[in-house]
Amino acid sequence: MSATTRRDQILDYIKRNPGNHFRGIQRSLRVSTGVLQYHINNLVKENDVILREINGTTCYFPARGFGEQQFIVLSHLRNRIRNRILRVLLDGKPRQPSELKKEVSVSSPTLSYHLALMIQDGVLEKVLDMKGSSYRIKDIEMFKGLILEYKESFADKLIQDFITLWSR
Repeated sequence: MSATTRRDQILDYIKRNPGNHFRGIQRSLRVSTGVLQYHINNLVKENDVILREINGTTCYFPARGFGEQQFIVLSHLRNRIRNRILRVLLDGKPRQPSELKKEVSVSSPTLSYHLALMIQDGVLEKVLDMKGSSYRIKDIEMFKGLILEYKESFADKLIQDFITLWSR
């Protein structure tokens, strides 16, 4: 495969799967580390791809068409645990930590860590009510729009169910 063809393949993948990290791209395209680094570096130099460091993970995005909050939301969706938390919250109903812990099947410290990251990044908001604190997605409409636009990159069954519901 020529260098240009491989580079185009990588760029197309990033356009269809914005917010993915290096190893995710590498696994999906089955390309060696050196080859992928070479092409991504060139795509960045050519201003076709930008990278964002979000919570310690470098995520890759097409250079055009994204706002800062979209970068952040997509990167959280690519994280396995945060994705599971967000899936539970997709219906828009606030959930208490005890409910999230049970539905996501993680320890309390792990849940607290990921909730704090998403609150810090403006993805979730904390709601105080009579029962205590609950969490919900801050901008559910933007969230839904991103999931619908990039639905092919989310193979998750629950997200697919919500895509079907929202597409009607």
